[in-house]
Amino acid sequence: MARSIAFTFRLGNEGIRAFRVPIPAEIRRSIDGVSSAGIFDAQSKEPPMSRTCLIAFLVVIHVLSVAGAASRLRAQTVSQSSTPGNGVIVPQIILTDEVLARLKALRQTDPAIAQDHEVLIAAARAYLNEPTIAEEFRTDYKGDPSALHGLSEEAVERLTTIAMAWRVTEEARYAARGRQELLGLAQIDSWYPAHFLGLTRITLAVALGYSWLSGVLEAQDHEIIRTALVDKALKPGIAIFDKDRQYFDTGWVRPHDWLPPVKVPDTLPDGTATADISWPVASFNWNIVCNTGLIVAALAVSGAEPDLAARVIESAQLSLRNGLALFAPDGAWPEGPMYGALSARDTAILVTALDSVLGHDFDLSEAAGLPGFGDYLIHMTGPTGLLFNYGDSDTATDPVVLPWLSHRFGRPDYDWSKTGAPGSSHPALNLLWRYGAGVSPQVREPKALWFGGRGLVAMRSAWNDADATYVGFKAGPLQSHHNNLDAGTFVIDAKGVRWAVDLGLGNYDLPGYFTSKRFDYYRTATIGQNTLAFGGANQQVMGRAFVEDFAQVPGFTFAIADLSNPYGAESGSVRRGVALINDASVLIQDEISGEVAGAVTWTMHTEAEVSLDGAQAVLKQDGQEMTARILSPEGARFELRSANPCDTAYDADCDAQNANTDLQRLMIARDAQNQTPLRITVLILSDPARAEFDVSQLRPLDDWRLAATLINPTLRGGE
Repeated sequence: MARSIAFTFRLGNEGIRAFRVPIPAEIRRSIDGVSSAGIFDAQSKEPPMSRTCLIAFLVVIHVLSVAGAASRLRAQTVSQSSTPGNGVIVPQIILTDEVLARLKALRQTDPAIAQDHEVLIAAARAYLNEPTIAEEFRTDYKGDPSALHGLSEEAVERLTTIAMAWRVTEEARYAARGRQELLGLAQIDSWYPAHFLGLTRITLAVALGYSWLSGVLEAQDHEIIRTALVDKALKPGIAIFDKDRQYFDTGWVRPHDWLPPVKVPDTLPDGTATADISWPVASFNWNIVCNTGLIVAALAVSGAEPDLAARVIESAQLSLRNGLALFAPDGAWPEGPMYGALSARDTAILVTALDSVLGHDFDLSEAAGLPGFGDYLIHMTGPTGLLFNYGDSDTATDPVVLPWLSHRFGRPDYDWSKTGAPGSSHPALNLLWRYGAGVSPQVREPKALWFGGRGLVAMRSAWNDADATYVGFKAGPLQSHHNNLDAGTFVIDAKGVRWAVDLGLGNYDLPGYFTSKRFDYYRTATIGQNTLAFGGANQQVMGRAFVEDFAQVPGFTFAIADLSNPYGAESGSVRRGVALINDASVLIQDEISGEVAGAVTWTMHTEAEVSLDGAQAVLKQDGQEMTARILSPEGARFELRSANPCDTAYDADCDAQNANTDLQRLMIARDAQNQTPLRITVLILSDPARAEFDVSQLRPLDDWRLAATLINPTLRGGE
């Protein structure tokens, strides 16, 4: 089928005019579909031009829709814009006059918001004494464009902080420094499109700073900044959108696996290098982060470039359906809580930006699961303040999205302070999304929660208690962009210490780290997790474990997961149960039956000092002590092994891998192949002298729910 169609028309006395319009890929696919369905049958008596007329009609509708979108964007932008004296129209994005008035009023009545205001001003004042981002780029990084990615998040924090300080104080020093930062970034030759995520972080910083400081900029400043946003961000973004429409011809707006289904080129048609152009059609954090930067930039220049802005926004809001799909069904994020918080934060930015300029967000905030992300982030944070950092997640993240989620979805219980974790490093966003303390919520936060979509469970003995006992447990599907082969892994907090540690964030610079070679490295391989391994082999990359039972019974909260599929157990099963007993002890019970390959090893990574005595291990850390006991099988003994990749079979490029210094593996090794069915049970106790569970109380996993009711006096009628 042709890729363009010619139109001719008469324009008054100027004679015939002709032009050719590309046929969008969506229309070509639609026409091919109806053709294959026999609508344009070669034997049909319909006029031979029916197909051409239909194509022409659809193309005209498409062109008019794009033009209409641009007109609507122009009208909406003008109606909600600030208009500096030099006549350049720049929308007020997020930080509108209405928002400023709200914050000013709240500062007089809410001590917490008054304190947040002081934090903002202190941060802005500190930036005045530091080199600009552009100066740091030139001196510390020698102007290497690839270094911009490392500075991009700092650029967002700095420009929003300084620009907001100007808006709330109107002190000229903040306006002058913000202008200096903006022009410095705008005049960097390239924002490095080869790492498009970093480019869009710089784009977001410049776009928000441009909007918030527009009233103090000279005409030539506007031209420099606007040109940078268009040429260095929006045009490369449009090129990627257009290229993806060609390569992903099975349907552009359709979530794909994180590994692209087709080979993508290393360069765009104009020769621009790019490491990855598949993010518009992929479901991972890049999709949301990149589209957010482009949308905010498009809004910022929409007064001068309405047609380009409309094209970008239309493409980006469609593409975002792919990234936002990962919040479904209940808010848990497959790449780990660190990347989830980044994705949720940028979702809040783009939704707030669209609302502030257009008055709507294309229903993006209606994404399934998004309202539940606050539950996920809070429950994935242990009482130590450390995240359950599965995958490539770190142990800390920025919780700035919580007040936005709280207000947007009516969840006053989204209170980060009860986790004991550090607050936000984004003072501007933190202040923007605060709506006052209001009435304390009469909501009793559950101490355990199961996120069924990702097979995640969190359970704890108490909130607002740094010494509480906490277990994070992961089953779920293994495939995601930052995944490890970690079905069955867990972390444990107690007495203010993390005893069972997830290794978390790996070295992204390792060869092939984001390809199939990823699982040749210790931190991503199964032996680098707190789970079982058979013959030292990895779990299956496409494996899918699931939580089959979960219950909160007084004194016995538990989850049971079926891990059989990740281990490729064609017959028999591999199951793991994790329980929090009497809010103090953690029970981990594995049941293996049927055919398994090789010896089985049970592993828990820890930073504690460990003393072994056969079936007992005493762990000491930060002046605290825990005891681990093997309850089954009889005769099993603990052993310690190195967690240094160079001492394992997963030693590829071991000198470049994380050495896992100060970590060791507490392990149990058994020959499962000749001993199935096999049960491995470990009890981890806060206070061995008060142990209220022993081997006589062991029950098969299938009996846990019933046994929990029988051993609990409350549920037996107080006998």
